Amino acid sequence: MDPRGDTVRDLGPRFDVRALTVADRIDVRGIDPRLSTHLPVTVAVGPVGCAMLFRSGAVVFFGVDTLAQERFLHDLSPRLFGRYETPEIETAMIRIGEADAVEPDAIILKTSTVERLQVVAEILAKSVVLARNEASIGAAFGAIEPLAIEMQKGPRRLPWKQRDLVRQIGHAMIVEHQLVDRAEVLEKPELLWDRADLDRLYARLEDEYEIRERHAVLESKLTLVSTAARTMLELTQTRRSLMVEWYIVLLIVFEILLTLYDKVL
Repeated sequence: MDPRGDTVRDLGPRFDVRALTVADRIDVRGIDPRLSTHLPVTVAVGPVGCAMLFRSGAVVFFGVDTLAQERFLHDLSPRLFGRYETPEIETAMIRIGEADAVEPDAIILKTSTVERLQVVAEILAKSVVLARNEASIGAAFGAIEPLAIEMQKGPRRLPWKQRDLVRQIGHAMIVEHQLVDRAEVLEKPELLWDRADLDRLYARLEDEYEIRERHAVLESKLTLVSTAARTMLELTQTRRSLMVEWYIVLLIVFEILLTLYDKVL
């Protein structure tokens, strides 16, 4: 494979691609040798395959069998921060055809150049990062309605703990930070610059995997979870402040009663 765009001939006319989120973050600095000067970092794996690494914690394999994949990830361990026990996985089939296209059973590429594979990797990496965050925020989002119903049934009794609310706010902030900072879901990669053919391929894949639509939905859920948690936290703090005020009033009343009692005696 050549960084100038030579065809990846050894992969053949049909090969699989597998994207995984393996950690919160991958340190991609100083990895050599690389098969391309463009990001994502692209390295050879085994006799014919390659892997593309992303700061967001995603790794995309092309034409790599499961055993070689596990060996590669094991060797990559020192660069993985916040490694997941169970990675999110997305797979697809790539076929070489007459023109770039997306079909129900495969992604069609005109040629298997490194740059075209990098475009595919960009989309699949964003897709698995979105999928992981969708699952991660899903539990918190699903808990909002039951809490709202409990509030409606028993407004005097708050069915949550302050520690849990702070944890939910922190979790939403981490997810949003990852999407904006490391995953850069809505940002186009630099390899598309001055390459109209790659830009068109990227746009087709972005539509096929509904990247922008999923990102918008996820952002809406994050906003709702964060707003709901902050509102509940404010209610909890207001209730505690009110209780403290009542305690102070009771202490004052008790002190007055003691003073009156002493005077009567």
